[in-house]
Amino acid sequence: MEYDNHSAWQRHAPWIIRLTLAVVLLLASGMLILLALSQTDKIADKSLLGLVFGSFVIFCAGFVFLLTSFGKMRLTWRAFMRSRGRFTKAEKMIMQERAELARAQAAAAELARDLFEGNLRTQNPPWEVVLRNNEQAICTANANYARFYGSDVSYMHSSGFLMGHPTLVAAGVLAMALGNKARRSQAEAMAKEQWREQQLVLAVITNQRVICRRQDGAWVSFDYLAATSMDVDSATGTMILQFPSTEPLMLGGTGGLYAAVTAIWAVRGPQGLERHPGLAYLRTLEHNQLN
Repeated sequence: MEYDNHSAWQRHAPWIIRLTLAVVLLLASGMLILLALSQTDKIADKSLLGLVFGSFVIFCAGFVFLLTSFGKMRLTWRAFMRSRGRFTKAEKMIMQERAELARAQAAAAELARDLFEGNLRTQNPPWEVVLRNNEQAICTANANYARFYGSDVSYMHSSGFLMGHPTLVAAGVLAMALGNKARRSQAEAMAKEQWREQQLVLAVITNQRVICRRQDGAWVSFDYLAATSMDVDSATGTMILQFPSTEPLMLGGTGGLYAAVTAIWAVRGPQGLERHPGLAYLRTLEHNQLN
């Protein structure tokens, strides 16, 4: 969270500097106005207009610094309150998510160590899951699930015949055009490729694939060797798999980390666990634990 690891001066400097500049600029603006008022009979209208305009520009700059100083004051105050153990509901939620991610990373690091050392601990999958020959279920965990694809979206185009006063007709035509444009823009935004179906799923991680039970009860399977690319970031706890014949898959959380470790081990072997850049953070955790 912002400013939590900063020194006292680093926390206070942003709002102090902005507030100081705001006071200086607002005073300078006031002085220019007073100067203009005192010189109305002595200087030309263009010079007077220039003083007024300059005062206005300086005032606007000072007002912006004043407003931004309040935002920095709030960040400093929240950092102070957090240092006293007083958190808002949103901050508590962020801390909980970070703690869950840290636990998942520690568990994934332990799984990577076991796989690297050849200590494969299999378990029985849920009764609904049918494993293949020579397929072993390694672990089961919840995962954040999403798929990346576009969508066909339609919208209602308004049109009609308007009668009445020309001004009212013109206003009606303009309103319909604006409405159609807004609906078209909304439809285009909804149709763009984006991460969809975001939900919490049960992920069964095996030595060949990850099997996910979606919230609608359907089981979907993703083979590691069928993927064309595998993007892993253990620092954020996410794995993205791309396939030639289906939409990309993103898994996060504990299940996502377990799947990332197992997929790299299944595809690259122990060397993958030792060298894959996406697992660098987990290797750092393991190194710290050993020391």
